[in-house]
Amino acid sequence: MSRQTFLQGALVLMMAGIVTRLMGFVYRIVLTRLIGAEAMGLFQIVFPILGLALTFVTMGFPLAIAKLVAEAVAKRDSHRVRRVMRISSACVLASAGLCMGLMYACRHLVAQYWLTDPRAYPTYLAMIPVVGVIAVASLYRGYFQGIQDMTPTAWASILEQSVRIISIWGLAAYFVRFSLAYAAMAAMIGMVLGELSGLLFLIWQQRRRARMNQVVPEPAYARTSEPLRATLRAITQLSLPVTASRLIWSLLSAAEPILVLRALGLAGVPLKEATALYGAYSGMAIPLLVFPTVVTSSLATNLVPAVAEAQASGNVERIRHRLSQSITVTAMVAFPASVVFTFFAAPLTRAIYGDAHVGPMLAIMAPFVFMLCLQSPLTGILQGLNRAGTAMVNSIVGGVARLAVILVLATRPSLGILGVSIATAFSFALTALLHLVAVVREIGFQMRTSSVVRIGVASAAMLAYMLLITFRSGSSLSGSRLVLALVGGMILYFALLCSFRVLTSYAVGRVPKVGPWLAAIVRHLPFAV
Repeated sequence: MSRQTFLQGALVLMMAGIVTRLMGFVYRIVLTRLIGAEAMGLFQIVFPILGLALTFVTMGFPLAIAKLVAEAVAKRDSHRVRRVMRISSACVLASAGLCMGLMYACRHLVAQYWLTDPRAYPTYLAMIPVVGVIAVASLYRGYFQGIQDMTPTAWASILEQSVRIISIWGLAAYFVRFSLAYAAMAAMIGMVLGELSGLLFLIWQQRRRARMNQVVPEPAYARTSEPLRATLRAITQLSLPVTASRLIWSLLSAAEPILVLRALGLAGVPLKEATALYGAYSGMAIPLLVFPTVVTSSLATNLVPAVAEAQASGNVERIRHRLSQSITVTAMVAFPASVVFTFFAAPLTRAIYGDAHVGPMLAIMAPFVFMLCLQSPLTGILQGLNRAGTAMVNSIVGGVARLAVILVLATRPSLGILGVSIATAFSFALTALLHLVAVVREIGFQMRTSSVVRIGVASAAMLAYMLLITFRSGSSLSGSRLVLALVGGMILYFALLCSFRVLTSYAVGRVPKVGPWLAAIVRHLPFAV
């Protein structure tokens, strides 16, 4: 088995993330058109509970597995790899069984005191099996990350989305005829089937290409004699801070729909309309807004071991270089996304969801996409620097601030759901700034601002082109003209990045599959190298 480099692993996850996000949009579009915004609201009311349950079940073990397995593989210690996997599997499986049992036993209490809309109860019941499936899959994902083979994880994600989309075409279209509650339940069943298909694929891949004798060929160079308690302590030292962070964040996320619906109620919005508005915000505007984070999230996944390795060798300059790269990549993705989401929010949401009313929610948050995207790589750097607790505190501060601002703004009849969008944008900015301050305190700050300036100029040129194409269309911008503006704008943006030498033929050539073809194009652009 060949190991992937840092850049190869990041690019594999990035390409797979882009594909799965695009497929996720197809899933959202099909689901929204089949069951409507109100049923989407029922689905989203239940979804934060899943995040909370998974926090208790996985307990940060995937990250601990990835780090400890990587260390053991580097030392060719197959016995420690097995010991880490056995302990992690026992803990995760036990917690998954306990959690699913409690979720079912307490189903009536959840329906009475947690679910703000009783129609979400069938969706909650359908959600329970997915906890166990995702828990087992997380063990395999951590293992593959530890042996630095991201390809199975990438293909598993694509398979999950494919099965999910196919499932909702059949299930949601059938159950929507009975009630919106059962339509939302069908969407959750589709998620269960998708996650199960991904798990089975990971199991097959592990048996085919990642057995222990393939990962650590015998004879092994070393064999640790550490006791079981020492291995467990090493796992918990990594997993507990991550668990605490995710737990508190999941609690905040689970409290959000309750707070939003009650705040909208205080603003005079009826429950059904409030549910539909929250469904449009969380199920339509937010997925579109976070699409660019697929790039920075993939980057963050590979930043943790890279930064940890640089810190262990005392190479602070390399960490600063990683920070500079992260900011540049984030700007390359976030700046054009902000342009499109800010100035073309209404026609974009009308073309995608068939609902232009989502546009104002998106447009309010769009200028802060850069801050949103920057959170992931900064978190990865902090975790690699053993400052996971700092990242946790910063995220909690941002989450609490968001809920507080929601309570202040969403209760105003003049703002309503737009107050939620303002609160979310404020949270993005606050969290990213806190992360950046923490990173700078640890390693200092050194980067070439000229690259960010050039990216800004290219984004402005892209905006000018798109406005020129759509100038006479106004609010009645057709889908074909919007596509023409988007495609032409992105081609212009890419060409300018290459001409400004922000992107080089060498960098583009390392993109999997299409890299050499793109590099040949870049070399023929004016001023490009």
